[in-house]
Amino acid sequence: MKIHLLAIVTFILFLSTQVGVPVLPRLSAELGANPQEIAAVLSSALMTLVALQFVSGVLADRFGRRAVLVVGAALGGLTSLLCALVTQWQWLLALRILGGAADAIAMPALLGLTAEISEGRQGTFFGVLRSSQGLSFILAPSLGGWLSLYSLRAPFIVDGLLSFAACGVLFLFPRGGKIESGHRLNLAELARVFSQRRTWAFALFAAVNNFAFPILAALLPVQALSLGSAEWQIALMLAMESIGFTAASFLVGRFSDRVGRRPFVIAAQPLIVLASIGLYHARDLPTLIAWYTLFGLAGGTTFLLGLVMMADVTPHDRAATTLGMFDAAIDLVIFVAPVVGIAASGWAGLDRALILAGLPALIALPVALAVRETRGSRQESPKRFIR
Repeated sequence: MKIHLLAIVTFILFLSTQVGVPVLPRLSAELGANPQEIAAVLSSALMTLVALQFVSGVLADRFGRRAVLVVGAALGGLTSLLCALVTQWQWLLALRILGGAADAIAMPALLGLTAEISEGRQGTFFGVLRSSQGLSFILAPSLGGWLSLYSLRAPFIVDGLLSFAACGVLFLFPRGGKIESGHRLNLAELARVFSQRRTWAFALFAAVNNFAFPILAALLPVQALSLGSAEWQIALMLAMESIGFTAASFLVGRFSDRVGRRPFVIAAQPLIVLASIGLYHARDLPTLIAWYTLFGLAGGTTFLLGLVMMADVTPHDRAATTLGMFDAAIDLVIFVAPVVGIAASGWAGLDRALILAGLPALIALPVALAVRETRGSRQESPKRFIR
């Protein structure tokens, strides 16, 4: 029951955050924004989410994960409904920032709630969370584009209604016990956690995907276009990567609860390197799709298990705080990677820049070989995780 509710809530929340994105450029332009201001509107929610998520998790650990998640979802729903009413792009920007703050409230609470209800099956439960997220990213652009045929403001109305629907589903969750209340922000304890080598090892595993994906997402459509691909073919290529990511999250999470996290993390790194080399050599669309799907499978694996391994060793009473900070840290890579990839494509050429996407995996492979298994090891001493 819990895992199904988690899947529904995660899918609805992530679907709601993405359904309005396809219409933002045109709506901002119609409200008088110039290209730079449109870019600010598009990026404001994610930047606010990453910045505030470093500290917002403590709210969920102190006041209860479910309660804070309801507040975040409701605030997000309200801001989305107000986006449907704005008449100036500045108000749209302000509401997008407020929506990012709502996501920053909700996301650590969702991570903490997932850790709380997983009952020793972190791989399965976080796999459901990430696969539901991936599925929403596959469907949201199409839904938003379809709604825009009726009105540019229709996606925001649906966004708001979805967020409030998620609030309703959350009331079906059983109330947490003492684990949900009384936590205070302990900076010394957090500093100790994030000074451990294992924490940065887990972050590296997740960041491998967060570095490679933005580079490939920015460069591969250009590569496909140069090969004569039509828009629908490029969309198919992007969708296949998302499907690979979603499938890996769902399946690998479950299997990692049985056989451990390390074997999958170790296997994912050379596959990412192989996929980046394959994309470099690809000279037709089917080959691009095949290698990009492989990347989605391997990238989804390492991205998921970096978080799962961190959840394995994080006490429940500060899961939202710790995992929220962890998630924000790996999301920072998303801002850096496209700049690096675009700069490299200008210097070395677009096809060579594709190989750059696999370099972090080369670094992560020896680290994955050195890190000890974390499954079932929440209470172990930190010194035992690195050989």
